[in-house]
Amino acid sequence: MTGMDAEISFEARAYQACISGLKRQWSGPLYRQVVDLAGTNCDAKGIEQNLRKDSRYQVFGWLEHYLQQFKYLGRWGMLTEFTPQEEKLAKLLADAAAIEPDRLDLDPDMALPDYFCVGDFHQHPGGIWSDAHDAFAYEWGATLTTPMSADHGDLHDRFAGLVNEMAAPENILDQACGFGKTTLALKSLLPDARVTGSDVAGPCLMLGHKRAVEAGLDIRFVQCPVEDLRFDDSSFDAVTGSMLLHEMPPSAIRASLIEARRVLKPGGLYAQLDFYDVPGGEVGRFFHNGHSARNREPYMMSLIKMDLAGELEAAGFEDVAIVPFEEGAGALDNGPDLPHQWRFPWTLITGRAKP
Repeated sequence: MTGMDAEISFEARAYQACISGLKRQWSGPLYRQVVDLAGTNCDAKGIEQNLRKDSRYQVFGWLEHYLQQFKYLGRWGMLTEFTPQEEKLAKLLADAAAIEPDRLDLDPDMALPDYFCVGDFHQHPGGIWSDAHDAFAYEWGATLTTPMSADHGDLHDRFAGLVNEMAAPENILDQACGFGKTTLALKSLLPDARVTGSDVAGPCLMLGHKRAVEAGLDIRFVQCPVEDLRFDDSSFDAVTGSMLLHEMPPSAIRASLIEARRVLKPGGLYAQLDFYDVPGGEVGRFFHNGHSARNREPYMMSLIKMDLAGELEAAGFEDVAIVPFEEGAGALDNGPDLPHQWRFPWTLITGRAKP
């Protein structure tokens, strides 16, 4: 976030640093205590039932849920800090939209998918699709999503590097791009490629456009749902996305796969970075399901139950591969591949469009 954007007080910065510090305790020492309590003799539901009355697990769950709320709504929460600046932030986005306006294609009449606006995913109150301050808060919040798992550099830069290695694409669609974190990484790495970012949230697209203009990157941003892409058949040689699939119900995922195949050229690369291959067996699923419930992410649980490889093949993809993306800080001894600290189960999901 640049110094000319939203004003962030000293108190707010200190408050958010305190929340990040508590998250590190939650994701490290406290997480490992709960792992020890969980054992390996039950399924995920049984572990939850066994630990429900244990004070250490209660504190773990309380922190997981409320630290996210404090991040947005506390005395110096992000929305508390940014909401009074709405007029200023809206003007910043509008001014940026007037620069290279042909690169920003908004659809004010587009109907938002029900699953997108029915609840406050990430516990972001009111969603990220209506006001300018929501987009800026979403951007700030993303910097604190994984403060404990940056061992191998920025996830988006690494993902862009893998896309380049697998396809060296010349025309890329980055789905559900938000404010453009992966989109900008792709364009920065592949300056000669044509890069388009799509999303349903207008303010986030405007912020992504602003960031691209500031960085001198020629990126087009288009407002449309992944189930109904506003692009011709065989328009792209790569369709990418990061943290998209776990935000959708299975029916929407299936529709998005069909649309991705439609806009891809034969042999084109489909690549998603998401939360799918949960490490740690039943203990890992216990933590994953708990995060889904406590962080208002209902589709995280339905996603891991899907046969994604089968769904990709049914939608017209081949050479499907689903592999862990982030190895992190090693595994614990008392769980099969269970991470040493809590982290998202980052997974790289790829396939090639069948001829």
